[in-house]
Amino acid sequence: MTYKITIGTLTSELKDSIYKDFADHAIATIGFNGLSDEPIAFEINDNGINIGVCVCQLFWDNLHIKYLITRKGYKGQGIGVLIEHALRYGKEQGCSFAFVETMNFQAPEFYQKLGFQIELKRDGYAGGSSLYYLRKDLS
Repeated sequence: MTYKITIGTLTSELKDSIYKDFADHAIATIGFNGLSDEPIAFEINDNGINIGVCVCQLFWDNLHIKYLITRKGYKGQGIGVLIEHALRYGKEQGCSFAFVETMNFQAPEFYQKLGFQIELKRDGYAGGSSLYYLRKDLS
């Protein structure tokens, strides 16, 4: 049998198909899909301008903090309160823990100040960078 392999961008149709296949496999294997909800966003606005966003998603009954963005000029001005809202949301949803991935030049120290602990540090990325996996218990 001959297969055709192509390369392209991840379209919304392909993404939906992949997620459906993962969900179908999870349901068939363990009886439920742990990634059924869409990500949610907590935002801070200043006079109509978005100055910070925290995107999180329930992932197998725990909270995955996917993105935390603070606009230039607003760092160190309390935008991290978005994480507190995300953690509260995770607790309300019954999550045992929250987790986040961040690069060494982004925010590992910030998350540690909020009580996250490093579970894994992986070196070897471009520019001498490292990737951190951090976790905070919510129960």
